[in-house]
Amino acid sequence: MTDAVGIMTSAMWRAPLNEPPGLEDVFSRFVDPVYRFFYSHVGNREDAEDLTSEVFLKAARQLESERAEASVAKWLFTVARTVLADHWRRHYRGGGVVPLDDDRASRISEPPPRLETSESNSRLVEEVLGSLPDRYRVVLELRFLRGYSIQETARELGVTPENAKVIQHRALAKAAQLTEGRL
Repeated sequence: MTDAVGIMTSAMWRAPLNEPPGLEDVFSRFVDPVYRFFYSHVGNREDAEDLTSEVFLKAARQLESERAEASVAKWLFTVARTVLADHWRRHYRGGGVVPLDDDRASRISEPPPRLETSESNSRLVEEVLGSLPDRYRVVLELRFLRGYSIQETARELGVTPENAKVIQHRALAKAAQLTEGRL
């Protein structure tokens, strides 16, 4: 990227607004504003550069030569907003990337021990469900053992779907409390 502070010179905007721009022209006119847009949202140079290049790769494939310059600017920033949204989706779904060095690798502990058999799993589930109040037990059985949806569970319990979600949340919290230290 260039070291421009964000002020575009008037020389860049001398072409008439109705004249269709070419890809090189679009790149030279909009690379700095698009980069600054990304930098202001992601806060680091590497991601801003990567996202800017994504926008211009898409522009290279989809730019219509008949599009007027004002329309190109609007379209380009629409693409930029979409690329930014995709970036944040990938970031939050995948979690932050942490480099794995020898120090971190040595601190990784063994995974928690798993229950030996499905029989012991079944006993634990029966025990926990038997310890829960009836309403909690029923909601967990319907949702997780029978595979009912929230709407079906709500109908079965005679409550609203929102109330069924609250009951499910409380039932799971109580079940977690009952199994604490046993898994």
